[in-house]
This record gives sequence, structure tokens and C-alpha cells, in this order.
Amino acid sequence: MKKTWRGLMAGLLGISMLLGSLGSVSAAATPKDIQGHWAQKQLQSWLDKGYLGGYPDGTVKPNKAITRGEYVALINRLFGFTETASISFTDVKSTNWVYSEVSKAVKAGYIGGYENNTFRANNPLTRQEAAVIAAKVLKLSTSSTTLKFKDSAQVAAWAKGAVVAAADKKIINGYPDGTFGPKKSLTRAEAVGIISNSVVYKPAGTGGVTPTPAPTATPAPTATPAPTASPTATPVTGGSGGGTGGGGNGGTTSPTVSGVTYGHVGSVTADVYLTTSVTGAVYYVVAPYSINATAPTALQVRDGLISASTAGIHSGKKAVTAGTTATFSVYGLNPNTEYTTYIAVTDASGAWSGVTPLQLKTASGSTTSLTQVGIDSIGTVTADVYAKYGQTGGIPTPLKYVVVKATDADPSAAQIAAGQDSAGVQLTGTFAGPNSTVSPGVKHTFTLNGLTSNTEYKVFFITGSNGVWSPVEILRIQTK
Repeated sequence: MKKTWRGLMAGLLGISMLLGSLGSVSAAATPKDIQGHWAQKQLQSWLDKGYLGGYPDGTVKPNKAITRGEYVALINRLFGFTETASISFTDVKSTNWVYSEVSKAVKAGYIGGYENNTFRANNPLTRQEAAVIAAKVLKLSTSSTTLKFKDSAQVAAWAKGAVVAAADKKIINGYPDGTFGPKKSLTRAEAVGIISNSVVYKPAGTGGVTPTPAPTATPAPTATPAPTASPTATPVTGGSGGGTGGGGNGGTTSPTVSGVTYGHVGSVTADVYLTTSVTGAVYYVVAPYSINATAPTALQVRDGLISASTAGIHSGKKAVTAGTTATFSVYGLNPNTEYTTYIAVTDASGAWSGVTPLQLKTASGSTTSLTQVGIDSIGTVTADVYAKYGQTGGIPTPLKYVVVKATDADPSAAQIAAGQDSAGVQLTGTFAGPNSTVSPGVKHTFTLNGLTSNTEYKVFFITGSNGVWSPVEILRIQTK
């Protein structure tokens, strides 16, 4: 009973931070973490009117991912949805604060659950999911599916019409670089902007409250994802490891991680993108996905652990620069499997961010697909990488790789198979290989020579023949 009560109170505290009191309008003090933010004006307006609540430390956390449960609570409140439906999602208990909000959302008809009868209230809402909700709440026409964004191919088929409708009415704006970021996690600031923009088209008689719209608010992008699976990235509290204690932080803002998403996802590798607020190092550890998993602390992530005594499938560290996009590869994965990558960042003073989990699902494999890709050793001008494909005794199939600098564009599968870069230039020597078929089911190590010191490279692996290729695997390496 005590555990249930604590869970209920924790949920109520979380939603109270999201929603204000809707009392009398009065000017609220400007939180330190929205000063200069692209959505400062709209966030301040919502704080003043009581539509949005802050955190006990006086922050609003505008760049924090908003969860599905939190978002439907905002929609219900701002649009006046009060009628409830009977729900039976296996992961939404009647004692959870979100139960009534989900039941209202289902009754209003703007959101549903997943194929396994879960709702995943704690998962972040993606930008394409927000577009679908807007289209359903506002009863927008979704007949057109012609998208004009650079990453239109990444928009799920079920969301294309909604993204077109929401973008045309400037309910959800694209990014300055011409992308939409359909599978990026929606932030609290973006949620406020989208709901504010939506009220212009609010159907009559829906009730709720009417915030002033701010249709021009558009955040700067933090990464350009090219995903093939649906990620979820929800910041959670990680261990500080004492890095912020003892006055060592001088009262400065703790490090934060934003824009956590993924780029390419293969069968056994995946690329992860993120932006940090500090210059320092990002640490990560990979675990099998579980809906009931407890996130490791920041120090456990640093040590490559997913719990006090359990090592992750893969872990690593990368230097990061404040405000820039950092990318790293995770490997050691299995095809058609869900994983969670836990991420934490630390600055030069030893202060730690919270831990951010990123959920992804690897691509399906085949009998000749790559089953292993990884790094054996890294030097200043050399690197040993390895790959394995197929099963022992299987049919020999060409295994190819090409090496390009991390700043170069990605070659296509056909170009990789032909030993070419993205411009079609034939690569030679250590930058393309092997020239002969290698045996299946056996780990093959390839020594890359002639690299440049302190330089990041991308190694692309592929198997197949006659125009039929396996999923491409990407391995990022950084020479010393």
C-alpha cells in the first residue's frame, strides 16, 4: 500500500510540474533556463496564465522530452476533454495518475495504444505523433501526403497526411535546415508551441482554455536523423556521483543532453546522435529493452553497467563539445531486437547530467547478413576492425567494406559493394576491401592502415551480390 501511495504521489508531483493551477493571471518570475530560449515568450505566457508549471528548483526544463502521458494531459486540459472511456492497457494501472488522462484521450479519439495492448505513457511523444494528434483533435484533412521536407522519407506512412496538414497550417513547423525530424522526441517547449498554434483551428464547443498562439516559434535543429525504427528518448534522473556536491559546481546549471535520436540503424549496429550543453565527455551503455527496466545511474553508465553488478552489451565514451552534434556507434546487437542505450554526460568539473535512455529496434537480418561488427584496437594511424556474416558452413557471399571520413556523406549500398564513396570515386588500398570472398560464420579482422591521427572515420560493411544487399552496418572509429 505504501509503495502504491508513493507511486501515486510521484505521478501527481510530475503532472503538477507540467500543469499550473489555472488560477488568477499574474506575472510569474522568468525561470533561468528559458531566458534567451526560442520559446521564452510563449513559455512565459503559459507560466503567467497557469497553463504550465515549473520544477521545484525554479526551472521549466524546456528542452526535456515530453511523455505521451504528459502530452495528453495538456491536450485534455487545454481543449476541455473531460469524458472518459473504458481502457484496459496492461501498462496503465487505475492507481496511476495518467489513467484518467489516457481514458479521456481515448474517448476523444485522438490517440490509441500499441498492438500489444500497451499505451507506454512514459515514452516520449514524437513529432510525427504530435502531428497525428493535432490532425485528429482539429479534424484536419489528411488526404494529401505530398511532403516537402528533406527527410520526408523518414515520415511513417500512417503520419504523412497529418504531417502535411499540420505543417501547411504552421501548427508544427519544420527546422531551418529543411527537415521535419518526424521521430525526434517532442520537447516541452515544442509542445507548448504546437498546442498554442493549434488553438487557431480549435473546433467550436470543445471548451478548455485558449492560450495565445505563437506560430513563428521554431527551434534550431540538433541533428538530422535518418531512422528506420522508432526511438524513444525520455530523460530520467541519474546519479550525480557527487560531481555537483561540495561547491565544486559553483551553483552553475547541471549538464544536460538534448536531441537524443538515432541515424542509421542496421541489424547489428546503430548510430546515435545527441547535443550536450557542456564540453566534456558522453558515456553510454547498451542494454536489452525492457518496459520495466530501471535506468542505471550516471556513474554506472560511466562504468559500462546497466545495474549495480551487470555489464551492458556495449559501452563507450566520446569527447563532446557544447552545442554541437555528437555521434557514436553502438554495436554487438542482434537483428530484429529492441535495445535501450543509456546516455550521460559530464563536464570538466565532474558534474553529471541525468541519464537519458534511447530505445531502438534493429533491422531484420537474413541468412547471409552481418552478424558481428566491432573494433579490436585503435592506434594513431591504424585500426583493427572485425566483421562476421552468415553461419558456419553457409553459402560464401561477398563481404565488402569502405572507409570514409566521418564528415563525408554516406555511400549507398551499391557504392559500398563497388568499393566507392558517395561521389562514386573508387576507393583503394585500406579504404576498400576485401577483394576476395571470405568464409561465412567466421570472425574476420581487417587492419586499416594509412589513417590520419586524431580523426574520426566511418566504416561501412555490407554483404550480398547481384544487387541484393544486406542491411548496411556503420562503425565509427576515432584514431588517437
